[in-house]
Parts: sequence; structure tokens; C-alpha cells
Amino acid sequence: MHTFQRNFMKESRSVVKRCLYDIHCKDLNDVVIASAVRTPITGFTGLHPSLSAPQLGAIAIDAALKHSAVPPEAVQQVYFGNVMTAGTGQAPARQATLLAGLSKRVWCTTVSASSVTGIKSIMFAAQAVKLRLTDAAIAGGMECLSNVPYYMPRTYLYSGDVIMQDGLVADGVTEKPKKGLLKSFGITKEECINYTKESYVRMRRAYRAGLFDLELVPLRIMQTSRLPIIVTEDDMRTLPDTLADQENNERHVVGDGAAALVLTTNEMARRWNLKPLARILGYNESKTNDSDFLVAPAIAVKRMLENINCTKDDISLWELDDSFAAVPLAVMKELELNPEKVNAHGGTMCLGHPIAMSGARLVTHLSHALQPGQIGCAAITNGSGNAAALLLQKISYNCENAEHKLPVLTLYTKDDCTLCEELVKELEIYFDGQFTLEKIDITQKENLRFLRLYRNDIPVLFLNGQFLCMHKLNVNLLGRKMEELRMKRKF
Repeated sequence: MHTFQRNFMKESRSVVKRCLYDIHCKDLNDVVIASAVRTPITGFTGLHPSLSAPQLGAIAIDAALKHSAVPPEAVQQVYFGNVMTAGTGQAPARQATLLAGLSKRVWCTTVSASSVTGIKSIMFAAQAVKLRLTDAAIAGGMECLSNVPYYMPRTYLYSGDVIMQDGLVADGVTEKPKKGLLKSFGITKEECINYTKESYVRMRRAYRAGLFDLELVPLRIMQTSRLPIIVTEDDMRTLPDTLADQENNERHVVGDGAAALVLTTNEMARRWNLKPLARILGYNESKTNDSDFLVAPAIAVKRMLENINCTKDDISLWELDDSFAAVPLAVMKELELNPEKVNAHGGTMCLGHPIAMSGARLVTHLSHALQPGQIGCAAITNGSGNAAALLLQKISYNCENAEHKLPVLTLYTKDDCTLCEELVKELEIYFDGQFTLEKIDITQKENLRFLRLYRNDIPVLFLNGQFLCMHKLNVNLLGRKMEELRMKRKF
């Protein structure tokens, strides 16, 4: 009996140790989002036609790397979406990767899955990171619908008229739901109009509050006059006032842009001393009949929540693609969601629908919009009945005695940098006594990885370990972040 008890206790201690080890490993192996950015979205045939889809993708990839502070050499795989590839050239993802300055040894995969492409790319990258196929991976999507060519048959032309087909209509997503489809789901056209109007109100309110500042990266577009145009904001659509306007808006919610995210594991983030934005909790897909595509995201969400033992009540924000306004309305009815939590800052109806980018944009916005500890869900569908959903949680960083510590600003700089000196002076003028400043000289030997990232972009400023701004001080953004930190210390 004594021997049995001793062996039992030994076995119990072994089980406890193994459980603790498994929990620790699971935490370290969590897939986290180190950074998430996107370019502004311009309207169809707007300013973006001078930039191809790979060029837009390269801008997003380059910015995502710099915002994450992940060593470029740690990225061994890139999964980037591009649906409308006609005339773009072979391997668009590789084109964007090389234009962004990454190594030719990086494995690049172009993903094309219609509207779900952006989230599907993130799934591929998350799986690669989870399986330790790469230390870090980049995912996202890019689209320049304004550059999609017209098609004509490959036949010998003798004489007469030439018939051409619009590639955007042939291969894009421009059709509206079939007649009777809304009625079958109990949705009226008036509900769609009201939803769209409310979405515009939310978008403008969010813009005024600066809720897109951290996710947007500027575009520098050279014109024939050799003078660059800097695009820093989205080109929002015109608010539809009538039912006819609503239908026309749903058929032409197209746009140009790119979004990119850097994914890694919690273990690698700790090794590089990073503070990721969010952790990916789960994802799933669904396929239903073409006629049921309005509720396809709801099916994907239900499957996902069942797999990770989570409920819809745990979710604080929902980002649902609304290139068709009826989709979020149908999902809200199917899942019985609180409308205030769905697309709280506007959606595709206001911004546009760069097909391969849209899913990545939803996840990008959630990564920044959620409050620490909150859970958010992004879901998107396409006209064929495919849908994808992804769940993430904003990471909360609780420092010891946080109420007695000043926020830490990390400045990446080097000697004789005039712009850096100007930034420090501005900090002293606007925020004197409200922060602790630490400087990192990127020219020092131990900071070689920062030199590779920020050689031409200093000054670069991080707040409490997360990217804030570069090139110049964003006074308004820093002011809002400081106020948020003060409010947290009060409570």
C-alpha cells in the first residue's frame, strides 16, 4: 500500500509538471500579430492607377515590417492575396515581396479566393508560424481594380468590330443580390439604406476620433509633373440617398489598396523583445449554397466558436464585410448580435472593396480598435457561398506599479539627425514631464537589425514598446494615447 501511494504521488507530480509544461508551451506557441497596416483606399480610377497591385502591396509589407520591429531576415514566408491578376505579371506576391526589399530566399505564395482572400492568407501564415515553418510570416492582400484590363478573344481579326469584355465585370465581384434574396432572409431594402447611412455616420465619427491613424500608412505617388502626391486618407464613397443610389453603390463598391500583417509566435516576440498587438484565438471556414451566401459568415462563426469554446457574448467588436449591406444584416439576425458592436467604425460600403485586401483590412482594424483584453471577430463571404471567420484578442500589458510609472517613449535615432532633434523639442513642448525617453542609436553594432529597418526612416518613435510614428511626431495621436493611459491609471 505504501509503495502504491508513493508511486501514485510520483505519477501525480509528473502529470502536474507535464500540464504546466503544456500550458507554458501553448502560451509560447500562440500566434500573435506583431503589426497590421494598410494603405488608404481610393475610389475606382482614382489616384492609385499609377501604382500597380504589387507596388501597393510592397508599401504595405515594408510598413508592416517597420511597425513590427521584426528582423527582416526572420521572415521566410509571405502569403499575399491578389484576385484580379490579369496584366499584373507572374507571381504578384513575390513581386511585392522583392519590391519591399525582402530577401530573394523568402518563399512567396499568391492567394486567390475571391473576397475571402485576405483572411485566407492570414490563415495560411498563422499555420506556417504555428508549425514552426518560419519564425515570422507576412500575410495580407493587394488589389488595383482601376488597372484591370479589358479582354478580347485570342482569334485572328480580319475586319469589322472588335468585341471586348470588362475584366472587372468578368472576374470581379460587381453583381448585386438576386431578386427575392433579401425577402427570403426577412431583409428589406429600406433596412439596407438605413444600415448604409448609419455606417457613413460611424465612419466619419471614427475618422474625427483618429481611430484609423495607427493602421494607415501614406502613399507617395509620383505624377507626370515630377511632384509627388501624398495620400493619407481613404477616399470615402458618396452617401446614397435613394434606393436606386443604394443599389448602384452596392454594384460599384470597388477600390484600390493593400493591407499587410506580420505574424509570429509569442516565443519569438519575447526573444525579440516585442509587444504584439493581438493574439489569434482561432479561425474557420464554411461553404453553403450560392443562394445562401448572406448567412455564410454566420456558419463559419458558429463552427469557429464551437471549436475554441467561446460564445458570441464574449466578443466586443464584430467586423463584417458589407460590400453588400444585406450581409451584416443577415448575420446579425442569424446570430442575434448587438448592432452597436457590428462595424462600429463603418465598413466597406464607405471605403470600397479591394477584393483581395478586404478580409485583411477587417483583421487590421480589429487589431487596433479593440481595447486590451477584448475579443473581436472578423468575417467575410463571397457570392459563391464561401466564407471565412477569424477571432483575435487584444493583448493586455499590465506593468507592475503602472500607476507610478511614466509612459516610455523609445526613439530610434543616430548622431547628427536634425529631424530627431526637432522631434525631441516637440516632445518637450507638448508633453514635458509626461514621459520617459530612451534613445536607441541604430548605428551601434548591437542595433544592426534596427539599422536595416529604419536606415532611411528615422526618427521612429515607439510608445511602451509599440509603434507610434516615424519621420515626424504625430502630436494628436500621442496626445490621445497619453490620455488613454491616464484614464487607465485612474481606474
